[in-house]
Amino acid sequence: MWGHMQTYLKSTAAGTALLASLLFPGFSEAQENFPENPSEATELHNGVSVFSNEFFEAFSPVTALDMVARVPGFSISDGDTGRRGLGDSFGNVLINGARPSNKSLSLGTVLQRIPISDVDHIELISEALPDYNMRGHARLVNVILVAGAGNSGSWDARMSVSASGRVGPQANISWARVVGPVDLTFGLYATSSGDRVRRRSTLFDDADILTEIQHDNDQQAYREVAPSFSLNWQIDDRSSLQFDVEGTLWRWAQQQVTFIDAPAGTGVTPLRYEQNATNNHGNFYFASATYSHAFSNTLSSQTMGHLRRDTSDNGPAAYETYDPASGFVGAIIVDDGSNSEETALRQTLSWTPNDRNTVEIGGEIAVNARDTRLALFDDDGTTVTPIPLPVANTRVEETRSEIFINHTWTISDALSLESGLRYEFSEIVQTGDAEQSRSFAYPKPSVTLNWRQSDRNRWRFTAQRDVDQLDFGKFASSVDIADNNSTLGNPDYVPQRTWTLEAEWERRLGDDSSFSLKVGQDWIEDLDGWIPVTTPGGVFDAPGNIGDGTVLRVSGNLTTPLDTIGLSNAVLDVNAAWRDTNVEDPLTGEDRPFSGYNEWELGLDYRQTFPAQQIAWGWDYHWYSDSEVFRAQEYRVQGTTDGDLDLYVETTRWGGVTTRLGVNEVIGNGDDRQRVFFDGSRASGVVTGTEYRNENYGATWYLQVRGTF
Repeated sequence: MWGHMQTYLKSTAAGTALLASLLFPGFSEAQENFPENPSEATELHNGVSVFSNEFFEAFSPVTALDMVARVPGFSISDGDTGRRGLGDSFGNVLINGARPSNKSLSLGTVLQRIPISDVDHIELISEALPDYNMRGHARLVNVILVAGAGNSGSWDARMSVSASGRVGPQANISWARVVGPVDLTFGLYATSSGDRVRRRSTLFDDADILTEIQHDNDQQAYREVAPSFSLNWQIDDRSSLQFDVEGTLWRWAQQQVTFIDAPAGTGVTPLRYEQNATNNHGNFYFASATYSHAFSNTLSSQTMGHLRRDTSDNGPAAYETYDPASGFVGAIIVDDGSNSEETALRQTLSWTPNDRNTVEIGGEIAVNARDTRLALFDDDGTTVTPIPLPVANTRVEETRSEIFINHTWTISDALSLESGLRYEFSEIVQTGDAEQSRSFAYPKPSVTLNWRQSDRNRWRFTAQRDVDQLDFGKFASSVDIADNNSTLGNPDYVPQRTWTLEAEWERRLGDDSSFSLKVGQDWIEDLDGWIPVTTPGGVFDAPGNIGDGTVLRVSGNLTTPLDTIGLSNAVLDVNAAWRDTNVEDPLTGEDRPFSGYNEWELGLDYRQTFPAQQIAWGWDYHWYSDSEVFRAQEYRVQGTTDGDLDLYVETTRWGGVTTRLGVNEVIGNGDDRQRVFFDGSRASGVVTGTEYRNENYGATWYLQVRGTF
């Protein structure tokens, strides 16, 4: 097996090297002139790995983002920014020891703005230390800038061609300027795309006889523009202010035509023709500010504020049906939209009494709201009649507060302990088509033990309780005309709660390679799922709590150079995960997996660099198992057939910029889905029909140029 893998990797590298030699003359003459092993530029001490700039030279980085992406065993996480409030939105990247963003800007955006000339070195923190607040992350990266950094800029331009032949430009530019004690950064991002989706569906009746064949041609178009601004002001030796603001305007359009035929002998007979055109648009903006002040060398405070507003208007969109002989039959018209808002304030006080302990206490309050509207109409060609739908227009508002205390204790040079307790209070008020008010209060304890067994081996043990936040979108009804599905809003569901035990082992195989293995068990109360709701109009699905469930999960990560198999300056990242989920089905009473979960997934990321020729190539491959969805009257199986393979080749030899030619989704078999329909309920076991569908976006080619100034 390993011999076959060696042969495969070598032959793949040889094939791509031949392609690169055709694209970049002179490539083949100098393949043997490799620099010294870049791992010699790393240093390890007391839970912190230090990577000097020489370590990254073989990867031809342009920005700090390129450098961080090549840190062994590390992947960027912005935290859970989808949650309301600020308590879960802390990322795992620091700039000069401080978090550069507080939910407003992604870490990728922040790092993309920093050219490599501004980076002195990068630190990888692998265990809890009093100087750093891990915020629940297993590892942190700390980007240390050179003195006087800040007067620079970066840009990124990309042109892609979709399978439909449409050209999609994308541009991102930022410029930073230091004015005395103030760092100013201006950014602008713009993109446009035009994907075309091809779908083919077949429908079988209860006797497994083919009754319909459906072909879709779905042309989509998306545009977005997003300006941003950041300010970092070092007020004095003890005080600083950080301010971020960004706004986004977006528009999404779709034109879909569908032909539905019936099999007739060796051919087909047209049954009907459907079409719809949709124009959606919206905007959102956010602003955040962080004020930090050190009262002394051991006592400091931080005040954070966040504001976000989001508007979306969708439609009206008419889903029209035509008869091949008589013409227009009718249409369903959908008009919906939403307005969301978030305002949050967080206050933290940190005390470091000695070099082994840090205590953090504080509180947070957040006010969130969402207004949702949905109007449904039936157009028979003569009159347009409203279609009533429960909980179609509603407002949900939550006032949530939290108090917390966290303690980081360095027990010894090899042991550290992170412990914390968060207590959450919330009141949710719903008005409109459904009216009620509910209050919740939940404690959320956590404890993590870090053990450095040796310079190469680390262990991390975690026990914690988490409480999900209620999704405001599930309080309102929604429709999916294409799939003929309606989902009712449920004002009565409660947040699921999870107890977790987790262990992780990290092994540093070398200064430039690592392996980690994580095993976890989750016990979930009031699992989110689908529940059946019977109304005068029929049986509908609604989000709700379906009982208690468990998750056993195992995941691993490997980052390794491939010199041992003859591939110099080549690095392979492997990520794999397996999950075993179990819950008792509320309809059938039988044990089954969770809805929408992939049992396993695999990710491979390969990159090989030829520094003397200033050329690199690589590929990444992601593959997921099928997932199952259990609704009241329907069972689904959906997934990618052969995974997703992306390829690229790039060079830094022209004009001091990085030029990349690539293709995404090389394997073009698309995504498959199977829907099984039941009579009345899945519990009946009586199948009324089965639908099979394949959806394919096709390959996308792109040319990308990146640089700094």
